[in-house]
Amino acid sequence: MDIAAQRLAAPESAGTGGVATVELEVGGMHCQSCAALIEETLVRDPGVHEAAVDLTAGRASVVYDPLAVSVDEVCAAVTSAGYTAVPLTSANPAS
Repeated sequence: MDIAAQRLAAPESAGTGGVATVELEVGGMHCQSCAALIEETLVRDPGVHEAAVDLTAGRASVVYDPLAVSVDEVCAAVTSAGYTAVPLTSANPAS
């Protein structure tokens, strides 16, 4: 299965249930293992509901609870794994 098609669900967050989506430009990935590591790193945060990384496009789509985690914290998680991350878009929280 293509890694970009995989969606890894995080444990339910303690937030209010509102969600937002951010698209990240991710740098430093060289292989599918890199993409998988980034996904695993992101979904460890209880505020992240889903993460999908597209190695070919160099992008990650992250569904998160904006009351539990910020976009800066999402990017910092990617950076802590040894990659770079810059937000491309951010959607407003939905009820």
